Amino acid sequence: MSLSLNLNQIAVRVVGILPRIPEIHIAIPNIFQRRTEASTETHDPRILELIENLQDAEVPPFFIDNGILKAAPKKKVSHMKRRQKLYGPGKKQLSLLQNLNRCPACGNYKRSHTLCMHCVGQIRRHWNDSVPQQEAFREEFVNPLDEKILYPGKKELPDERTLRKKEWLKRRPRTLPVE
Repeated sequence: MSLSLNLNQIAVRVVGILPRIPEIHIAIPNIFQRRTEASTETHDPRILELIENLQDAEVPPFFIDNGILKAAPKKKVSHMKRRQKLYGPGKKQLSLLQNLNRCPACGNYKRSHTLCMHCVGQIRRHWNDSVPQQEAFREEFVNPLDEKILYPGKKELPDERTLRKKEWLKRRPRTLPVE
């Protein structure tokens, strides 16, 4: 008896010397234990019915963990992967378009069931030309000295000149004739 008391006192002293570590209690629910009626009363009866159906079913329904939500790309596709897809071997390579037709209006090649880009461009140009453009208000100075005082050192740079001319815009290339 005295021996067991001495061991307990030694254990208490050793525990008292060590730094205090918080006790961690994790409640693990018992899945085999039936739930009491009090805990299920707060839930919607439709949810309870669904839970019972899922527990009774041998095969889980298809919408649980089938990867539908995991289909979004996580990261940007690298340059190497893009090139592999474009110039990869065999079936990994992107296939050529087989659904090309001629436009009945202008004769250019286009994808089937889509609009011809040449005709769309012509319609767009026609609409832009038909809308009257209002000229921007420009203040006219009688004296050029007034303009220099109001806008000192304003000079047009070569980049601004090219932006104003809009010649730097790339035009859609015409399709090559295919026979």
